[in-house]
Amino acid sequence: MSLQRPALDRRPGLALYAAVEEAVEGLIQERRLAPGDAIPPEQELQTLFGVSRATVRQALAQLERRHIVERRQGRGTFLAIPTMELSLPQLTGFSEQVRARGMRPTSQLVDYRVADRSEDRDTHFFPDNTRLIRVTRVRCANDVPIGIHIAFLPEEIVERAQFFEPVLRANPSLSLYQRLEAAGLRIAWAQEYLRSRGANRGEAKLLNVRAGIPVMDVLRLTRYDGDRLMEVVRTVLLGDRYTFIAYLERHPAAAGLGGLVTHAREEEVARR
Repeated sequence: MSLQRPALDRRPGLALYAAVEEAVEGLIQERRLAPGDAIPPEQELQTLFGVSRATVRQALAQLERRHIVERRQGRGTFLAIPTMELSLPQLTGFSEQVRARGMRPTSQLVDYRVADRSEDRDTHFFPDNTRLIRVTRVRCANDVPIGIHIAFLPEEIVERAQFFEPVLRANPSLSLYQRLEAAGLRIAWAQEYLRSRGANRGEAKLLNVRAGIPVMDVLRLTRYDGDRLMEVVRTVLLGDRYTFIAYLERHPAAAGLGGLVTHAREEEVARR
């Protein structure tokens, strides 16, 4: 699409790259770009504003530092996906989190199969006689991958919620929590264990990032009917996409012990 050349603001004291930076922001608003949308390539911006490529790159670098755009090697420059804020202990699903930020949640189904207890370490939370379905999905916001979910669900729960493979493939925006609640399975509470690490090669490939990039590894045990376990999900989240917010209270009797107790519980889970 051809674009008319907009006039750059050349007010005194404003560097040329800063004027281009402001103009690109105006272009984003004018074209009503959404998070994850591509902005015009460097060559087009160079022609549009009548400046050098070095000036365009400096302007884009400033926008990237301000988390307005993000540049992906070999693919171009895109309007940045806002950081997802998760408030603990608020219990929400991925789709709810993304919609709350004004974006569209979708998923890419990677794997759907009966869980193998000899290989899948997170199956041990369920009784040995529970037949489990393993569902692996790449979770996206405005079609941009931001996390991987590996969920283990009892077959009984899958059947009640109609959470079958053909349904997932037909509806990329399907929310597990909405299906569960629609089936009369009211989620009661959950516990989460968080740790930071580097993405392995398989995870990096699914998320379109380099191996070793910081990720948050989140293990959630979700319960219903008081204390019955309905889901175990391990989530790998891109470290720069999420901010976890915890609300804390100090209890004098436990002062000095809380951190140690929490660490011990996390170590126990990690060993299982």
